[in-house]
Amino acid sequence: MKRVFLTLAVLAAMTVGLKAQGASFDSLMSDLPRPSAVEVSAPAPVDAAPKASSTAASEREWLVLVFINGVNDLGILGYANKDINEMEQVGSSDKMAVVVEYGILGIDDETGRNLQFPRGSKTIYITRDADPSKITSPVIYPSNDADMGSEANLVRFVKRGLRKYPAKKVAVILWNHGAGRLGISFDDVSKNYMEVDRLGAALAQIKGVLGRNIDVFATDACLMQMASVAYELGRSADVIVGSEEEVPGNGYKYNALLGRLSADPSMGAEALGRAMVETYGASYGFDATLSAIRTSALPGFVGALNNWVMAVKGDREAFAAATDASLIGETSRFSQKESKDLVDYLERVEAELPASQPVKAAGANLRNYLSNGLIIDTVAKPANRKPYTKASGLAIYIPDLQYNSANYEKLAFAGDSLWGDFLLAMMKERLK
Repeated sequence: MKRVFLTLAVLAAMTVGLKAQGASFDSLMSDLPRPSAVEVSAPAPVDAAPKASSTAASEREWLVLVFINGVNDLGILGYANKDINEMEQVGSSDKMAVVVEYGILGIDDETGRNLQFPRGSKTIYITRDADPSKITSPVIYPSNDADMGSEANLVRFVKRGLRKYPAKKVAVILWNHGAGRLGISFDDVSKNYMEVDRLGAALAQIKGVLGRNIDVFATDACLMQMASVAYELGRSADVIVGSEEEVPGNGYKYNALLGRLSADPSMGAEALGRAMVETYGASYGFDATLSAIRTSALPGFVGALNNWVMAVKGDREAFAAATDASLIGETSRFSQKESKDLVDYLERVEAELPASQPVKAAGANLRNYLSNGLIIDTVAKPANRKPYTKASGLAIYIPDLQYNSANYEKLAFAGDSLWGDFLLAMMKERLK
């Protein structure tokens, strides 16, 4: 979600990672403690709460699980409560169960000044109501686990939902701040967050429980639709939905999204991915990017990308163009400045080369694979206050000055693609 700023001194002292838009995300993350080494496969606690009366005994078409980490400014500013109230405009049904794990850092309702620290999270079964300002859905499981930056907490929540509300198809949405390849779900009290490789391991645990891939995994968070992130998470989900750029505080339009799904619960994973993109795009006039990715196409994408890298490294003129600092500086970037739009980068490199060069053919093949194979749907509203000029559905890591091997090379994308080798060659060229 979009990084939102408060002027309260007490909040400024405790909020982690909220810096000016132009700040380096690598610098931001260097001040954070490493996530605790929790075991994501820990057994889930026994569900002692009675089932909600609206729970259907038969298997539903869809189970939508939303992990809302509002233990930060997003909770204080009311965005978590707002999104749950949007969900309650539709509610669950005998075809669709909507379940939320809810943890926030709030403000005392009476004084409007005193911070209320979380004493735990709670699982809520979303029911329909007509009150836009109050959450009325029943709590079906209170937990003393207050760490919303823990992937183990996410896994336990999903396991509870799968046991209580069996469904043919499952969507999991992770709601919070995002920092692309650097991580997601920042808890400002525990000071914990989910690194991408740890989140990938958590999704693998969920896949093991399901016995198959999660149908849709979506991030209602900033900057997460990067090649390295999608490749890590896509091993356990059929469709990945995320944004190349920042997501406004209001996030997804949940009443419109769930309304679409409620009206057509027979839709499959790709149709739900399109619905997420379409309802999100329709809710914002500008500064909105979102895309849905078909993960079965990720191996082919890596193959096409590797072919491009080999062609570029084998052509001196093409390599000079691809590593040119001015060309990279002009490539459409996002609020995390080392996150660049891949298609825009490829097109800029190709524009510098003669028509006969093999690199142009490799680039055209890669771009065609992205638009016709990998990306199911994408929306990019015109930028207003954001730096991007083009958002084609997938960003990629291109460092300006320093290659972050500690973060990047632990991801599966670094091992299976030649992109890291290309970046190292680029850094070497710049040091000459």
